[in-house]
Amino acid sequence: HFMKFQPETLFYIFYNMPSDVLQAYAAAQLYHRCWRYHRELKLWFQNIQNNDRGESRWTFFDTTTWSKRPYIGQLDTSQFLQEDDVRVKLPS
Repeated sequence: HFMKFQPETLFYIFYNMPSDVLQAYAAAQLYHRCWRYHRELKLWFQNIQNNDRGESRWTFFDTTTWSKRPYIGQLDTSQFLQEDDVRVKLPS
C-alpha cells in the first residue's frame, strides 16, 4: 500500500513513527522514489535534473514548512544512507 501514498504522507510516517516498522517501510518507498536521507542533516534530498542544460540541483523536504524546497549550498553526498541501510529486514 505504500506505493499509493503521496510523498508527504511517507515523510509524515517517517518523522512521526520513529523505531516503528512503518518508518522503515516509508524510508524504503522514499528511496524507491529517488529520495535520499542525509545522516548529518537528518533531511531527505532528491536530485532534480535540468534537461535544458544538463545540470542538476538538489531539493529537500523541509519539515518546518512541510514542503519541497531547493537546497542552496554544498551537499556531502557521501553522508546519504545507502539503499541497503533502509531496506526492510524481516527477522528470519
